[in-house]
Amino acid sequence: MLSNFPQHCSPFGISIFAQGWTVAKFHHACNMMAQMLDNDQDGCADDATVVKKMRLNQAGMGMFENDNSVNNDLFPDNFRGQDLWASETEPSCSGSDETANCRDAAIEEIFHLISGNGIGPAYPDYFSDCDNDIFNLSVMQEQMDIARGGHFTSVPNTYPSNAIYHYDDTTCDYGCMATEFFYWTLTSMLNGQGKLIFDACLFYSQNNESNTY
Repeated sequence: MLSNFPQHCSPFGISIFAQGWTVAKFHHACNMMAQMLDNDQDGCADDATVVKKMRLNQAGMGMFENDNSVNNDLFPDNFRGQDLWASETEPSCSGSDETANCRDAAIEEIFHLISGNGIGPAYPDYFSDCDNDIFNLSVMQEQMDIARGGHFTSVPNTYPSNAIYHYDDTTCDYGCMATEFFYWTLTSMLNGQGKLIFDACLFYSQNNESNTY
């Protein structure tokens, strides 16, 4: 793959391949992966089992400049890649600097790679997003169904009134919805959505328009 992707880094052996990225944005993505796997930054992965599962799954990032430049033919069949585009990676509004109008997609997409190919396989009873059988769900999926007000394997026309997690992308299957639920739950618990929610509420109060988040 190195012949197709001139930019490469591998935090803890997890490959990140890119083409058409600025050096600053590429380094940002590499550092994002490293810090998610080594949150206390002591040089050792916080959970070696998660890293081992990702490496066994041959999981990594395949990063292009934008959606128009994506070429999936450049990836071998055994590469379990996650897309991320330079055009949606914004280091200047990452984390606590995020606003309703500017967000860094690197946080979400890199976390999806780790949760789907590392955390879920390492702890399937608790965090798997693979099975949509209501009798064989992980604890996370059970909690998602509670948050959505029911077990929906596809996006319902309307969510029940008691639902607190609404995901409306019809291209997202049940496993995808669980992956998104994991991301939104964790980032909300870590107060990663606080500024975004504040800006959205401010927008609503100024414009008196309803928005779904």
